Amino acid sequence: MRELKFIHCADIHLNAPFKENRNENYAETRRGDIKNSFLKILNRVKDTNSDLLLISGDLYEHHFITRKTMDWLNAVLSQVKVPVIIIPGNHDPYIQNSWYRAWEWPDNVHILSPDKPHILLEELKVSIYGIGFSAFREDKPDLSVVPAPLKGYFNILMLHGTLDMDFTEQAYKPVTTQELKALNYDYYALGHFHKTKIIDNIANPGSPEPLGFDEKGSHGAFLVRLSESQGEVKVESHFFETACREYCEKTIDVSGCRTLEEIKIRILEVVEGLNYNRHLIRVTLKGRTELSIDTEYLKDMFSDWLYFDIRNESTKAFDIDSLLKNPSLKGAFAREMLIRLESLEKLLKNDPENENLKREKEVLDLALTFGLEALENGKLEIWGDFGQ
Repeated sequence: MRELKFIHCADIHLNAPFKENRNENYAETRRGDIKNSFLKILNRVKDTNSDLLLISGDLYEHHFITRKTMDWLNAVLSQVKVPVIIIPGNHDPYIQNSWYRAWEWPDNVHILSPDKPHILLEELKVSIYGIGFSAFREDKPDLSVVPAPLKGYFNILMLHGTLDMDFTEQAYKPVTTQELKALNYDYYALGHFHKTKIIDNIANPGSPEPLGFDEKGSHGAFLVRLSESQGEVKVESHFFETACREYCEKTIDVSGCRTLEEIKIRILEVVEGLNYNRHLIRVTLKGRTELSIDTEYLKDMFSDWLYFDIRNESTKAFDIDSLLKNPSLKGAFAREMLIRLESLEKLLKNDPENENLKREKEVLDLALTFGLEALENGKLEIWGDFGQ
């Protein structure tokens, strides 16, 4: 029985700009996170005694990569001691001034370009064909040029592009599962989308490090084993995580909050259990309030977090005094609710320590706000993580 073991990764995006925070220290830290995530992949190659490393596009950011980072990349790749196969992606295409053309890569690194899309590694008995980018955007690839699988070899197709998605205006080498399977290759090493996707022997590992709030969830790479016995190839894929950070969004309803301290408490409740060293937080405030919310003041208590953003999307509270004089359905609802609240407040005055009455008042206050919201907009939105 023949076997081949390799690591498949993609979308590293070295020197990504990280524009969500104008603080350059933040951007530099996050670029360091990308390097550390990539080093985890290289260490996994060594620790598992893998035979090779596949990088399916977007290794670096063409517009932002520096000579210093390329020197670092050269050093770490040369230490891997196994063949490293790379295809260019749409963020690092094989264009005239590409580092793929101009840079002297280590001897163990092989770039599969339009000029040289195929490589045979005789010692490993593996045939690899690459379909990368030679421009920042390219349409559907011509799969008819892909050679037939070689008998006696493991056959791997590397492709950077979209899978099973109909993008007509912004296509990035779109292909379908059926088109790939028709090629009869043993493994399809994809890249481009930053979320993990695997369909049989077609795999997209996603980005090793999340790059924005639209990239939640696990991030890492695949350890893949191909084994051949009596002409049949078996594929085993194991996903391993590499991310240093994790993006996390929370939504808080500030309706009913009378002070900024109450809003602080709600924020603390939704981030409880999260780690300031790992989680990058965005909190959005929703609902209606009479408070003038100073988000900078609220963010000050989270200054030890690498990234903690608070966005105020709350709106002005309803003018109850005006509504009480309004003959509309909203006015009738407000009057009815105020009667109930006044009755409850009288009971509380006589029994101020009654927890059941306090809770009932909180519920009625929220019912007043949510009821008016529903009557105002014709629908009711319940926001966020508070109270769940």
